[in-house]
Amino acid sequence: MNKEFISFIEKNQLIKPKDEILLAVSGGVDSMVMLNLFSSCGYKFAVAHCNFSLRGADSDSDEQLVVDVCKRMGVKLFTKLFHTEVYAHEHKISIQVAARELRYGWFKELCDEHGYASVAIAHNKNDVAETMLINLTRGTGLKGLTGIKPLTNGVIRPLLFAFRKQIEEYAFDKGVEYRNDKTNVEVEYARNRIRHNVITELEKINSGVVDNLYDTSLFLSETWSAIEAMNAEHREQIRSEKGNEVYYSIKKLLEYPFHQLFLLEELMEYGFSPSAIQDIKESLLAQSGKTFYTDNYLLIRDRDYLILGSNIQKSYNEVLIDSLNDIPELPIPMEFEVIDDVASFKIPKVASAGVFDADKVQFPLLLRPWRKGDWFIPFGMEGRKKVSDFLIDQKIPIHRKSSVFVLESDGNIVWVVSHRIDNRYRVNSESAKVLHVKIRG
Repeated sequence: MNKEFISFIEKNQLIKPKDEILLAVSGGVDSMVMLNLFSSCGYKFAVAHCNFSLRGADSDSDEQLVVDVCKRMGVKLFTKLFHTEVYAHEHKISIQVAARELRYGWFKELCDEHGYASVAIAHNKNDVAETMLINLTRGTGLKGLTGIKPLTNGVIRPLLFAFRKQIEEYAFDKGVEYRNDKTNVEVEYARNRIRHNVITELEKINSGVVDNLYDTSLFLSETWSAIEAMNAEHREQIRSEKGNEVYYSIKKLLEYPFHQLFLLEELMEYGFSPSAIQDIKESLLAQSGKTFYTDNYLLIRDRDYLILGSNIQKSYNEVLIDSLNDIPELPIPMEFEVIDDVASFKIPKVASAGVFDADKVQFPLLLRPWRKGDWFIPFGMEGRKKVSDFLIDQKIPIHRKSSVFVLESDGNIVWVVSHRIDNRYRVNSESAKVLHVKIRG
C-alpha cells in the first residue's frame, strides 16, 4: 500500500519535495492509517486533532489516542477543543456544518501561522461513492456527481486510491491503533444510511459498485471540466452585473447549446434546485414576468434578461420634509437647493436630479414609495398617467418597482424619483426661482 500511496501522491502532484503537510487526524481508522503512511513513506508533516465535544468521554479518548501515538512517533501535534453545539446554535446551522466550519477555519489558521503547504484529509474511494449517491438523492447537477477531488483549495486527499476495506486490512497488518466512532454504525445521518443500507444492497447486484462509482466520478469530472471551459467562453456574452444584480441575456442563452448546464453552474450556488433551474430554462421561451425564489435570492424572467437579485425585501416609511432648513434622514439621500439666478442655471440632464419651479412647489414635501392608483403628468405630456403604467413603459423590472419613490407636494406627485418630473412643475421662461433636488451617491 505504501507504493500505491506514493504513486497516487506523485501522479496527482499533491506534495512537492520541500512541502510540510498538516494531517487532520481524528483517531479513526482512515486518518490513523494516513498518519502511519506519511510516517513510513518519509514525508514531512505535523498533526492537528479536533475535539468537537460531541461524544463525551469517547471524544476525549479519541484525543488521548492521537496524543499518545504522536508522542511515540515524535510528531508535532496541535489539539483544539470546540464547543460545537453552542456554535451551531448561535449560527443556526447543523452540527455537521458547524464542525466543518470550525475545523477548516482552524486548519487554515495553523497553515498560515506555521507555513504548512496543505491539509491532508483521509477520504477514500468509499467516501466518493457515498458522496455521489447522497448528491444524487438530494438533487444535483452534473457537478455534484464529479465526486471528491484529490486536491481542492489547499486540501489534499492522498487516500482516494484506496477502498475502506484496504485501509482496515492495512491497519490490521501493521498494527495501527485506532478508535471506532460508535456513531458511524447509526443510521441517523444520510451518509450512514447510504453506507450501511444502500451500498450494501448495491454490492449484492455488483460487488464492484464502489469502484465503478469512483471511476464514473473521474469520467464525469473530466466532462464537467470541459463544460466549465465552454461556459467560461460564453459567460462574458451572457452574464453582466449592474450594481448588486446579475443579468443573463435571454437571447445569448438561447444561442448557446448548453445553456441549461450554464444555468446549473451559475444558479445552484444561489440555492436554486435542479428542478427549479429546469423551470427557469423553460421560462426562456415563455412570456416575461415569472419569478423564482430561494431563501435569499430571487430570479425574474424579464423581457430580455433573467435578473438575479436579493430576496430580502426592505420596508420603507413615508418621510415628511417640513422645510429646506429641516431635512430629516431620508431613505434616498437627497440635497435640496433653491437657485435664484434662473437665467444662468443649466438644467442637468441626469436621472439623479429633479428641477422644479420653486414657486409651484409647496412645503411640506412628502417622500414615499409609490402605491397603486398614483398618477402624475409626465414631463412633456399633457394628459395624466398612472405611475404603474409609466413604470411598465420605462421597462422597470418587477423587483425594482417596490423601491421606486415619489416626491409629493400638496397632494400632487411632482417627481417619480430618478425617472420623471411632473409637467406641471417644470421650469419655464416665467420661473423666478428653481428648486434643484439632487440624489447623493
